[in-house]
Amino acid sequence: MKTARPTGAGFAAAFGITIAVILALMSGLTLWRDPLWVFREAPPWTRDGMGASRLLDVEMRLVKPLQLARIRPGTVLIGSSVVYRGLDPHDLSRQAPQPAYNAGISSLMAAELPTMAALIVDVGSVRRVVLGLDYFMFTRMPPPPPLRPALATRSGRLEAFAGAVLNPDAIERLARRGQARTEPGEWRGDGFKITPDFDAALTQRVATAQDIAAMAYRPERLRDLDTALTQLSGLELSLYLSPMCAAQRHLIAQGGRAEELARWRAEVAALAAAKGLTLHDLVDAHPFEDFDPAHGSSRFWIDNLHFKPELGRWILARLGLA
Repeated sequence: MKTARPTGAGFAAAFGITIAVILALMSGLTLWRDPLWVFREAPPWTRDGMGASRLLDVEMRLVKPLQLARIRPGTVLIGSSVVYRGLDPHDLSRQAPQPAYNAGISSLMAAELPTMAALIVDVGSVRRVVLGLDYFMFTRMPPPPPLRPALATRSGRLEAFAGAVLNPDAIERLARRGQARTEPGEWRGDGFKITPDFDAALTQRVATAQDIAAMAYRPERLRDLDTALTQLSGLELSLYLSPMCAAQRHLIAQGGRAEELARWRAEVAALAAAKGLTLHDLVDAHPFEDFDPAHGSSRFWIDNLHFKPELGRWILARLGLA
């Protein structure tokens, strides 16, 4: 008796079913493990609302917009890594609309502010925005790949959510090595990163690695800030210039950028006044001068660039939000 051989059509059907099963399995595992922390409140790799993950460090411009859309916060904190390390949503007063989310993004540039503002408006839940600006955002420093404007639209976010599940890197993301720690600290689900103290070797490395020569002021980037402020005009908005420690101000002056720093401060103040906004210029208007990079992190500073939540609480109090 002859054995029936599988036909081409039968093989194609079997192959298609196999692929579908694999995709369904990978999708289910991705939704369960949630390596990007964009689907679940407490993925299995987190503990007590915290988790360390390389993916959250390197995929921040994807993760933060999707987390914001899932959480639908009432208050959003915007800025660079200075914000996500220094402003703790837990320190906001109960009068601030809840929940609160820290949308700080590493090396956020002024050119990305309109996309961030459009995202906040499109999500629709946000009533209060705290925007922390630092000089770096308005310089010629080589920018990272920017926030994708599509993430400021519902369709773009749905596509990104789908891409987080059906992704060629799914296996790598699901593997534990895909979530290995690459930077110190642990993330919380509200976008804040708990950062440990740095030793003197690391704080000195941060200080000496800065390319002050590339920190030339780009006044044309004020147009991006202007656009973002216009987009956020229907919301309660608190605006401040980030505190800078004396060690960092010294580096800026030593690198010949002190006049540009002063010009930036004056021009942001003029723009805020034209918009009818109160600007809190905290660059040097603070009492927290206890940092020396030769001695590691201090009570108030992690390194030259980043302040600790204790200083962040002072900022929120100055804004009337703590």
